[in-house]
Amino acid sequence: MGTDLKHVLSPIRIGRLEIKNRIELAPACFMLATHDGYVTRETVAYFKNIAKGGAGIVTMGETPIDRKSAPAHEYSLNLGDDKIIHGLSDVVEAVHRYGAVLSVELNHSGRIKLNGDVAIGPSPIPTELEEELAIAEGRPKRPVMEMTLDMIAEIIDTFASAAVRCQKAGMEMILLHGGHGHLIGSFLSPYSNHRTDSYGGSLENRAKFAIEVIDEIRRRCGRKLAIEMRISANELIPGGLTEDETIRFVRMIEDKIDLIHVSAGLLGNNRIVPEMIQPTYWPHCYHVHRAAMFKKELKIPVTTVGSILDMETADRIIAEGKADIVAMARAILADPEIVNKAKRGRTEDIRPCMRCFACNKRTRHFYPIRCAGNPVLGREPDYAEIRPAPKRKKVVIVGGGPAGMQAAQTAAQRGHTVVLFEKAPALGGNLVYAAGLAIKADLKRFLDYMVRQTLKAENLTVKLNTEATAARVLAENPDELIVAVGADPILPSVPGADKAHVAWVGDIDAGGARVGQNVVIVGGGSTGAETALQLAIDGKNVTLTDMLDYEKQLAPEYPRGLAFKLEEYGVRILDQTKLEEIDDAGVLVIDKAWNRHRLPADTVVLSLGFKPRRDAAARFNDIVPDVRFVGDCVRVGDVYGAIHSGFDTAVDL
Repeated sequence: MGTDLKHVLSPIRIGRLEIKNRIELAPACFMLATHDGYVTRETVAYFKNIAKGGAGIVTMGETPIDRKSAPAHEYSLNLGDDKIIHGLSDVVEAVHRYGAVLSVELNHSGRIKLNGDVAIGPSPIPTELEEELAIAEGRPKRPVMEMTLDMIAEIIDTFASAAVRCQKAGMEMILLHGGHGHLIGSFLSPYSNHRTDSYGGSLENRAKFAIEVIDEIRRRCGRKLAIEMRISANELIPGGLTEDETIRFVRMIEDKIDLIHVSAGLLGNNRIVPEMIQPTYWPHCYHVHRAAMFKKELKIPVTTVGSILDMETADRIIAEGKADIVAMARAILADPEIVNKAKRGRTEDIRPCMRCFACNKRTRHFYPIRCAGNPVLGREPDYAEIRPAPKRKKVVIVGGGPAGMQAAQTAAQRGHTVVLFEKAPALGGNLVYAAGLAIKADLKRFLDYMVRQTLKAENLTVKLNTEATAARVLAENPDELIVAVGADPILPSVPGADKAHVAWVGDIDAGGARVGQNVVIVGGGSTGAETALQLAIDGKNVTLTDMLDYEKQLAPEYPRGLAFKLEEYGVRILDQTKLEEIDDAGVLVIDKAWNRHRLPADTVVLSLGFKPRRDAAARFNDIVPDVRFVGDCVRVGDVYGAIHSGFDTAVDL
């Protein structure tokens, strides 16, 4: 074993199953099925590649028990039809090939759909949450029908029938979704369950539906099928479940299930969602303390989840007795080989998760899953194995930002001889600035990984402090030229923009500029907002200004949770406001009513975005017959666009 991870890599018995290690792929939407819910080649290849990477349990996430009564997601598997067994058996075969156990998260979405609307179909009676959502979105409240006893019996049968189909396909384990405001959790929660019959009121009554679902699955599948149950230990909303009551519930079902999966929160409330799936501004290991509470009180094994991003941390959690299984989603999606690499002592080669939510952002809109940092994810049929180039070439790359680095790595991996020119003393491009803030530590880890992989790659020569000129490029005698010269910041031509107390946001983020106590940031996009948050955390008085409407145009485009953090740390936001002048005392702005305001500031930060370096790129147009342009010099975007464009170009050389 390459490194000491003896706890997390040790086997564990779950029911009658022997699991080879303590890592589980946490359930995550993947959107790789057909529209009507059947297995595709992408589905098989996706889970095969994850199993190949070494996880002990591979869980297929958010899978409706049927399409009629549980319309949680388009392009998810349909467990309500016997025809699913055929394709599902292919996934089982692919996963079992690598010694992993395939599980599937059985779910009925209840009231909640991922777009935040009240779901159609049967559910418990309306709740305050639904009323709050309707008021906030300016729409009338929808009447929600209370499920009849016949409906309840039908859903219980549907859950069990779905489990039977999984078992017939060769699966040995399922996960029941009993949290996050979905149907089972809605019955269990005092916040959402206001029934007055035997399914409402006391905890014993509210637990009845979950118990009947489990009992019916056991009756029809026996003990050979291991059952993991996911719960929200705390729903994080007044009147919702708390740890004490949830532990009481789990004691009721402890002899009926094999593993308890401890999460928290519920869907349908935007302020709670970041507590469920944490963005980069939230701490790591977010729910581990809750799992530890359950571990102390229960006899069955406990799974923990929530921004656990590396194997060393996972091993420590197991060693300290806080959980028995560590569930990771984004860390495995970023690098499906995380277990195998750690086992072989190659931790520096593990591609880190940025917690940027590119994966979740796509699947919640029903697009196939992708990862900003891992350009292979969701495209495994074509790229799970990067094949050597049929003809090896000399490839020159101009620019060492994320697009250039990814293009260089991929081209070298395919056997091409690569030379990368970077005029700066270090690789990274504008990503160096983006990763400079303390709240962007996840991005910094990714940047460090990209630099390491570029510098250590075989067939790849990096020339730092070397500006690419036509003569230098031609001297390399290239067959292919990839231009990745990036973008320049947009700076305003207003009076005072050149004053000493004015700084570009990148210099602030990278720690290269002094910051006073009173700060005005001009430009309220995500870069300006993240800088505002960091400075506010550091104790500065921050005002954020932008010409756009904050509620309608800015905040909805922010990374998850950022708007709430700005509010929490008291950042003042002035939207629909234009910068007119900067003087020694601060800035002069004009609002949408043509009123002028003077904002005092010791430091003025300019964060107005970027523009492609098209002129710099155009200098290389006619140097060689084949010139390709990637990254921000083509279209200013984000890390996702840079990594994917660099990969897509190099993989086709």
